Amino acid sequence: MGQIGTCFALGMVGLHGHLIKVEAHHTQGLPAFSLVGLPDASLRESRARVEAAIASTGLRWEPTRLTVNLSPAELPKTGSGFDLPIALAVVASRYTGVQKRATGMVFCGELGLDGRVYRVKGILPQVLAARRAGFKKVMVAAEAVPEASLIEGIEIIGVSHLVEALCYLGMRKIKGRLAELKILNKPASPAIARSPVLDNSPDLQEVRGAFLARRALEIAAAGGHHLSFIGVPGSGKTMLARCLPGILPPLNDEEALEVTSIHSLAGAFMPDNGLMRHPPFIAPHHSATLPALIGGGSGIASPGAISLAHRGVLFLDEAPEFQTRSLDALRQPLETSKITVHRSRAVTSFPAAFQLVIAANPCPCGMWGQRGGECKCTPYQRVRYLARLSGPLMDRIDLQCRVGRPKITDLATEELPEDSQSVRERVLQARERARYRWKEQEVALNARVPSRMLRQHLDSASKDRLDHLVGSGWISMRGADRICRVAWTVADLKGRDKPTSEDFGLAYSLRTSQCS
Repeated sequence: MGQIGTCFALGMVGLHGHLIKVEAHHTQGLPAFSLVGLPDASLRESRARVEAAIASTGLRWEPTRLTVNLSPAELPKTGSGFDLPIALAVVASRYTGVQKRATGMVFCGELGLDGRVYRVKGILPQVLAARRAGFKKVMVAAEAVPEASLIEGIEIIGVSHLVEALCYLGMRKIKGRLAELKILNKPASPAIARSPVLDNSPDLQEVRGAFLARRALEIAAAGGHHLSFIGVPGSGKTMLARCLPGILPPLNDEEALEVTSIHSLAGAFMPDNGLMRHPPFIAPHHSATLPALIGGGSGIASPGAISLAHRGVLFLDEAPEFQTRSLDALRQPLETSKITVHRSRAVTSFPAAFQLVIAANPCPCGMWGQRGGECKCTPYQRVRYLARLSGPLMDRIDLQCRVGRPKITDLATEELPEDSQSVRERVLQARERARYRWKEQEVALNARVPSRMLRQHLDSASKDRLDHLVGSGWISMRGADRICRVAWTVADLKGRDKPTSEDFGLAYSLRTSQCS
């Protein structure tokens, strides 16, 4: 009976890392390489990469029947990050010394046919999962060391070639090969596609006019509310939306680690600047498919735009141009702050606590309601255009603001508008008041306060007013809760202990687009 070589790897299902035991067993028989344990297509291809990479080290042995098992077998495995642990397990099944040094370590890396080790997506959450599992060392590709080193309390070993990994594990017979591998000094890795993440927002001082829209933006930032801008082209809707991350507070350590892990898993993280401390701003094109927006793909789902916008802003410009089914798919994440994608092989959950900002024209040509503008759309076209934003979706948007083009006086004035820094300070103060008030409920934002708690802190007059609006059919029960949440945020911005009738009036006006 042949010896069994064992190494440990990590399989990711969503943001959760699962410890995978890689076992390699060789025995006499017809030469073969069998890979078992529910691997996907990209993982099954590792057989060819591993065989070629081991051959490049100069190791030679008699052909045998080799079986590699990935345990637990019922857990789906995907990706090329298992190449390095599979190769080391195969060598460990032949050399006992390698097996001893590999104990207590986790390995992650893709192999080239020449034996070079490449980085893979999701290094950050994998190292974090290894630390939580009690491991003290993780071996990754040398170019992945900066990202892996962002996790404290665990030793990171970077290798550029399989020979380097084997030498670290005590295989002295191939130590001479290191001198021959001059290419180690110039590691070349296949580029991992990265989606751009905006982290330098424009300043609100650049926005002229649009006083109500600026107020709505500040309220949205203070309370974590969703927001919509409807207005003619050139009114500044996109500029306003891009200013929102600039008035949001920076991410704390826990939030930054969570957000960075998501972007690492999607291959959209550049570790040069450390953990992501700035709220992300994600603006997918209106041609984005449903899986691109909410997450998906074959096998184990990958995070979509709504998860990349976690703890930040998801901006849908020209929202009526998105597919209706894609827009309606946002309804559940807006309520639950997470998305669960079901596939035949696995059920994957990703966090999705984002602020939704949508922008739309009033009609297909964009000129409806504009002074001096000639709208060429028929009434049917106008109704059909905005009807793509379904009632249930709009019912989940707390602030619905109409934006007009700035006036000549707004553009000609030499007085500068308030900058983002000043607005951010008020937002931070308002959030601190909300955090202190709802600390027993462990909620930090008014937008996420449970409905049952909202009315317990209101006076009878405010409750009667909300009941009247619901009873008369003007708003839904969800709408009443959201008006109440916005009113609390307005009160926090003004430093009040409770919202007044004026605060409720502004919240109702912004909710129903009855002001411009």
